[in-house]
Amino acid sequence: MTKINITHDNPEWFEWWVNPVEDGKPEADPTDLQGTQKYIEERFTKETQEKITIKVRPQRED
Repeated sequence: MTKINITHDNPEWFEWWVNPVEDGKPEADPTDLQGTQKYIEERFTKETQEKITIKVRPQRED
């Protein structure tokens, strides 16, 4: 799952990263993206969800 530094004072906390569909591609892996979105929706308020930006990593992580 996405690794994050959970500190609300840290602006990087609002950046969540997902795997690319293929290394070097800018498109998100659909399964990873869906899982990350579901995790965020289940655990955070709408206000916090609006601040979170999901970005695509340059290379896949396990």
